[in-house]
Amino acid sequence: MMVDSFNPRIKHINMTQIPVYKPYLSKRTLNYAKDALDSSWVSSHGKYLIKAEDKLKEISESKFVLLTNNGTSATHLVAHALKMKYPDIDTILVPSNVYVAAWNMFRTIPYYDFYPLDADLNTWNMDLNKVPNLNIPFYQGNIALLVVPNLGNPIDLSEFKKKYPYVPIVIDNCEGFLGSKINSLASSVSFFGNKTLTSGEGGAFFTDDEDVYKEMDRIRCQGLTKEKFIFDGIGYNYRMTNIQAALLYGQLEDKDEILEKKEEIFNTYKENLKSYNIHFQTVQDGLKHSNWMFGIRFDLPKEDVKRISDNLLKNGIETRPMFPPMYYHSHFKEYDYFPISQQLYEQVLILPSYPELTKEQVIFISNLIKKEL
Repeated sequence: MMVDSFNPRIKHINMTQIPVYKPYLSKRTLNYAKDALDSSWVSSHGKYLIKAEDKLKEISESKFVLLTNNGTSATHLVAHALKMKYPDIDTILVPSNVYVAAWNMFRTIPYYDFYPLDADLNTWNMDLNKVPNLNIPFYQGNIALLVVPNLGNPIDLSEFKKKYPYVPIVIDNCEGFLGSKINSLASSVSFFGNKTLTSGEGGAFFTDDEDVYKEMDRIRCQGLTKEKFIFDGIGYNYRMTNIQAALLYGQLEDKDEILEKKEEIFNTYKENLKSYNIHFQTVQDGLKHSNWMFGIRFDLPKEDVKRISDNLLKNGIETRPMFPPMYYHSHFKEYDYFPISQQLYEQVLILPSYPELTKEQVIFISNLIKKEL
């Protein structure tokens, strides 16, 4: 199974021998999915939903977890959680170069305005050094921070929290993994087919706030009350199926094996490309990259980067660019030019990094890149 991680709406029917990503589905994972099918519990009830939620709570150390039908739905719940807990907030600090779903889900709350921050050239994440002075009265009580770790690269929030302890933080971690716990009101994770752990489609919402958990569970289930077919407000059908949960539970049991394979792939790329004029995504001290997808930045004009990408494709190797700045999208055109986000979009290539990629294939890809340079 090949997953087009850049544009899932387009059927990928070329002769790519090495795609950017494809899922790692062990025999154990497939057996759990078959067991879910055989049980006839194929919808939003079944034992694997409980098993997967419990496993996620254990790994993430979060008090409450809600499984969802995809990561975007989980992020939408994060947006609702922020509005529930801090109803007076109307502006959110956001990164300027992430997947559009992060912005879209907060725009569905129509009274949220955005204050975008340009990226950092080293981490490829939002640059918190560009945060305005939030201690002035204008920002008191009306601004929050949305964190999105690009490619799964976490962000050090310690200084921000010290400087602005009153600013709520929410996290769209759909490109990352659970990793070390970050204190935030709520966060989301995706289990889409190109993610480190997958349930095909799927996601999860995390919080330590019991009131938030109960309300988001209500919203996730169409506003359902304890009385059958009686609802008490607007809600959505964001529930995960038992089949998805069975796949996810298998992936969670295979977690250590998958992460070990991914780390070896990332290390092999770095070892083979370190002597060339190529920049890797910098990880801040004390943090650990989730190793979702491996990217490199060239000090080259965008035409040369495209040439490299085209020649890799001719050799059967798929790549994808970094996410474009938000003004590339017609509904966010009002936001200003972000030079670092633009530079990353033009200079970064994301390389194949799925768990079953062999060391020989990584070396082959690296050698082709070095030849191009």
